[in-house]
Amino acid sequence: MTHGDPSGRPEVLAEQRALWRRQASAIPGLLGGKAVWLPLVLELVKQVGEGRAVGLDTKPELSFDIESIERRQGGAAPRLEPATWRDYYGFLRGLQLVENTADQLCLTATGLKLQSDPTPARLATILADRIRLFAEALSLIAVEPLTIDEVDERIRSRYKQSWKSKGNTRIRMDWQEVLGLIEAVGSRRWGITEAGRSVLADRVLVGPDAFDEAPASVIEVPEAPAEIAGLLEKFSTSARTHESRNTYNIWVPSPPSNPNKVENLRTIMNAALGRIERRELFSFISETFDLRSSSVESMLPFLRASGLLVEVGRGVFKATPAARAWVESGEDLNFVRILHANMRFVGEMIRTVENDVTRNDMYSEAAKFGLNIDKCRWIASFLLNTGLIEEPRYGSLRATPRGTALAAELPLADIPSAPQEASAETQDARLAPAETQPLLVKQNLVHLSREPLAGGEGNGRGFEKAICDAFLAMGFEARTIGGSGDTDILVQWRNADGSRSTAIIEAKARSSGQVTHTDVSDVAIETHKGRHRANGIAIVGPGFTGDTIKNMASQKKWVLLDADRLGTLTEASITLGLRPYEIGQLFLVPNGLSDVDDLIADRRRELDIVSFLLTKLAEEESDAGEPISARDISRDGRRTELRPSVEEIVNAIDVMSGLHVGALQLVNAADDPKFATYVLGDALAGARRLRALADAIDRPHREAR
Repeated sequence: MTHGDPSGRPEVLAEQRALWRRQASAIPGLLGGKAVWLPLVLELVKQVGEGRAVGLDTKPELSFDIESIERRQGGAAPRLEPATWRDYYGFLRGLQLVENTADQLCLTATGLKLQSDPTPARLATILADRIRLFAEALSLIAVEPLTIDEVDERIRSRYKQSWKSKGNTRIRMDWQEVLGLIEAVGSRRWGITEAGRSVLADRVLVGPDAFDEAPASVIEVPEAPAEIAGLLEKFSTSARTHESRNTYNIWVPSPPSNPNKVENLRTIMNAALGRIERRELFSFISETFDLRSSSVESMLPFLRASGLLVEVGRGVFKATPAARAWVESGEDLNFVRILHANMRFVGEMIRTVENDVTRNDMYSEAAKFGLNIDKCRWIASFLLNTGLIEEPRYGSLRATPRGTALAAELPLADIPSAPQEASAETQDARLAPAETQPLLVKQNLVHLSREPLAGGEGNGRGFEKAICDAFLAMGFEARTIGGSGDTDILVQWRNADGSRSTAIIEAKARSSGQVTHTDVSDVAIETHKGRHRANGIAIVGPGFTGDTIKNMASQKKWVLLDADRLGTLTEASITLGLRPYEIGQLFLVPNGLSDVDDLIADRRRELDIVSFLLTKLAEEESDAGEPISARDISRDGRRTELRPSVEEIVNAIDVMSGLHVGALQLVNAADDPKFATYVLGDALAGARRLRALADAIDRPHREAR
């Protein structure tokens, strides 16, 4: 085993850094308990090679009995039933053993090697090649027997890892134990075996010195592939300007087990090198990073805006040529180049921190390019992951020699003389999925209500668009009109009885933060109301002051709605699934707003009671395994702040039973529903089915956008 040439030759250190970049930061999870890991992996690879892995939602028929596997000390009990191929796919794909083609798994070159040599030694070699710090942790044990705590402490110290628990070290040592690379030697210590020494023999190991600063004279930045170089060259011609780069919201999965965001993006792009359907891509991301589908949905706009993913058919996606070039090159500088070509303040951030600046100073500089603090943090995390900047001390950032070398070759924008408005924000709100809209819409509303000239589109125009976006997000038909002699925003919706209602909205952006009676004309508003035959009128501003405008609004039946309140209503409407006609009550003066508030409170309480119901059923199943009635659940709830009535529990049961998702199971029926008894059904599957149903309902609207 070699940690590198002791003379510190640049080419040796470069080889180690290249190896580090190719490796995954964490071992993918594998269902079944570690006692069954080895036979399970070998069996799965065998079946894939035989063409039996057809249909990701089917289960493999194992040739061995899981129950016969002897449980290992300290390991979880083996899962007695096989999972689906989809459940195993994340692990197999993470080790680059399989690929997915048309819902059928096939072996990669690495998988074929394991199929032809199905031994612990071959799988150990694959893990050492593919997983960062797997062999390096084993090399520490080769020096002397160590406990898990001691290995974890030395790995963190030597490689500057920010792991939040010992889980990353433990999973590596669990696999080393399973593969016979280490063995218990007493006093909670583990020693290396001959098989372990064979894995380390002649292997290049990444040493801590690979990440020390190299002299500036040997810093070489590899050339960009043609697909990426072409993107950057456009800035040297009239084809593109730096202003065309976007300031879109960024979100990338970074669970504690896989904190490296760039590595996670590469994993996702690798799955999309070929055409992949939206559902399959989302399922892959959800399972690989243990995410809810709504979280994955919120990532899609960034993947497209950053130039990584493109829609090549209805609901079918594929990595862009530039993204493919990045993945195939194995060089993460190419990811940063793509990001710089599509998003503002990427290369410019490296330039800003070249001489060691505080994060606050960097945020101030980013504001000139139209970026907020959250987006800066995301970009900084990408640059930290790729070793282009570093944190010399808490709260400060500094470009590394490698980062400085890259920035020198990038086309950088001139520093604006004054902060820019992020003109893409309003468009972001329209394009972002429902789950991510509330915060963005509310943030825009509050900001633009106090910035009449934001975006350079005319006095208050940006605020009008933000209000329109808020009502669109809630499901209304909405459009801006503006101009002299007409209302600002027109909204319409269909009522429960099928009739249609119309309301007009006057937008009043004021830098003072307050709207007074001198800012509105009752004659003009009444004229606009008659022109559009409106049923309701709302005036939206940052705030309202003075009794005159409040009395006028009461007399004329106007709703005075501040921007923050409208943002809060938008958030509640989206998260609770309120219908437009339910939110439309806000236009009914004088009690409309309070009625909407009561409705929101009732809906939240209904959800709380559903959660309480399922929690009690789960507790009863765990404690006594007996069915329980609505009356008993209500009685237990008297000791909680919720204090649900019997009728509320019965209603919650009706809701869950009516959905037919199997979350509840009726045991004993009764004439009086409060005495019927229930046990917990398959609640997890029920929740997943509801999410799938919600996705199916929302899909036509997303595709229409």
